[in-house]
Amino acid sequence: MDFFFTPQVVAVIGATPNPLKGGNAILKNLLLGYRGGIYPINPRYREIDGLPCYPSVSAVPGPVDLAIVFVPAPLVPTTVTECAAKGVRGVMIESGGFSETGPEGAKLQRELTRIAARTGIRIWGPNCMGLVDVIHSHFFSFMDPQAQAQGFIPGSVSLVVQSGMLSAIFLIDLMSHATMGVSKVCSVGNKVDVNECDLLEYFLKDPDTRVIGLYLESFADGRRFLEICRRCGKPIVVLKGGRSRKGAEAAMSHTASLAGDRRIVAGALAQAGAIEARDFRQMMDRCRSLALTKPPAGGKNRVAILTFSGGAGIVATDFVEEQGLVVADLAESTRTALQELFPSWMPVSDPIDLWPAMERHIGTGVDVYSRALAIVLGDPGVDAVFLHIAIGNSRVRLNLSKLSPLIQASGKPVIVWLLGRRDEVFAFQKEALAAGIPLFSEIGRAAECLGAALHERHRPEPIPEIGSIQKDLPVPLAALLASAVPGPLDEHLSKELLRASGVPTVPERIVTSAEQVEAAAAAIGYPVVMKGLLPGGVHKTEMGLVRLDIPDGPAALRAYATLMERMEGRGQILIQRQIQGKVELILGLLRDPQFGPCVMFGLGGVTAELFDDAVFAVAPLTRRDALGLIGRIRGQKMLNGFRGTPPVDREEISRILVALGETGVAFPRIREIDINPLICGGEGPIAVDATIILQ
Repeated sequence: MDFFFTPQVVAVIGATPNPLKGGNAILKNLLLGYRGGIYPINPRYREIDGLPCYPSVSAVPGPVDLAIVFVPAPLVPTTVTECAAKGVRGVMIESGGFSETGPEGAKLQRELTRIAARTGIRIWGPNCMGLVDVIHSHFFSFMDPQAQAQGFIPGSVSLVVQSGMLSAIFLIDLMSHATMGVSKVCSVGNKVDVNECDLLEYFLKDPDTRVIGLYLESFADGRRFLEICRRCGKPIVVLKGGRSRKGAEAAMSHTASLAGDRRIVAGALAQAGAIEARDFRQMMDRCRSLALTKPPAGGKNRVAILTFSGGAGIVATDFVEEQGLVVADLAESTRTALQELFPSWMPVSDPIDLWPAMERHIGTGVDVYSRALAIVLGDPGVDAVFLHIAIGNSRVRLNLSKLSPLIQASGKPVIVWLLGRRDEVFAFQKEALAAGIPLFSEIGRAAECLGAALHERHRPEPIPEIGSIQKDLPVPLAALLASAVPGPLDEHLSKELLRASGVPTVPERIVTSAEQVEAAAAAIGYPVVMKGLLPGGVHKTEMGLVRLDIPDGPAALRAYATLMERMEGRGQILIQRQIQGKVELILGLLRDPQFGPCVMFGLGGVTAELFDDAVFAVAPLTRRDALGLIGRIRGQKMLNGFRGTPPVDREEISRILVALGETGVAFPRIREIDINPLICGGEGPIAVDATIILQ
């Protein structure tokens, strides 16, 4: 990928002297900062902007590392073929008119895919804004050259943006508002070849990149993306566009109907150690916070709040606690040192309201903010500081030249909530950015980014290779799995497969006549549950094919007759022990087109979709993955023991989740698995209803 970022020679195919055309903007941007060889390509001109212009890339004397292509879409395949013949290693296609436009454009894009496979040339785009490298002044883009001329703020955040225009607007917004410095911005467009995974790999080793932010509308290779995230030591923030529950209408199982793209993506990112954002501002704010701070040693989350207003301190406390952080309990020595700043009538409080101290020192030259910040940063019981600043009040004295080295020396995150007069706030914001201090105009967002900075980021464990996951089934079950027609297996067969794969299931028997009912029920032990199994029938409760609390033989015979009548004599009857338990869970597996087999966990029973409390992770799972999955649902009180119920066995459930994931990986014919409910009682977690759907 170096030839995209640090080429020695660049050809601009489609260069033009017309200042209104993108081909001219690309050339102008190169001339403003790039120091390598530049060759305009256009058969209509002999010279553009003082540079010799060549009729084709093949006419360029000597090698070309990178070609930036901005010609009409129908000409692009021939152009790329010529580049490959010339020995150009990479092309950056900034032209539009491909799959985003319809069938004809999609046909052109498929041709580009074939050219890349045949020749080995790397293709970036098409339909993109290219690359901007602020650190090295490489602007390989048709964005307005005036934006570069006005200057960008260098930083350590690199962005990958699938949308073309959005990447340019990001840069202009960041520059004009002095919000954040950037290292690189990559617009990847339609991703015919180069994609987010290639760029992630590059940024792992890039010394100018500390934090990576991505806006993606799709994953080119979901599993590769997660594998890179798992081994990346740098924070990764992802905003995924299109979080709707597409496909839920056609779902056969609860697992699939609870899934949706949003939940699977959220689970995959959490599992891989990436940070999810839900809007563009949140993505940028989290990136800049993580770039300017680092979590304290030990992963503690004790926050001191320094405020100019008691009310603001109260609101900040609420937001801090919502982020899972705690207001620090100040050491007695810290309180004593702070008290020297305050009038005698005002004791030091939590949060620390500095206004009385500032009033006391009006006209004395004492910098209350800096002195108070130094004191709390020196407290070993303080891991970070939430600092409130008001600009435009003559009583507030603040010296950024003192604050910045103080913060850097402490090694503790300090995040600022800033209010005040517009022009003074903007000037202060630019100073703070240069000083490396993250600040925000919204108190809630400031607390949220402080939480992102403080929460310890464990590097996830490596997961086993998919090819290494093997499971052996008894020969009859293996034969059944291989030969069964696509669609749902009945509950009994589904549970036989799950039991053989390591999932505990309820004792049960199939009966085919009234004579077998009483003997089977007595052997299992009353009370029992009886179910009617119809071919293709998945939701038995909705079909009226479930009878609970059957206490004895006569009741079992009556239930048998009723169920057979409802099924019009076409199905079988399943008798199973009635399991007692207060907590009902739902476990599942499905195959996602982007990430492959994914495991689900949530609160279950007949109200699974009503609770709507389910989370996902990509299989196979490690034990830590599974425990993390269990810990992500909202209903933790149910799991921990609620109103006298014993807590669930998380270790056993995690073992079942791992087994479920391995089953999905080992047997590609399995499209979905739905275990609902898994009842947690005195006998441990037991699957009492399950469906496997084959593809």
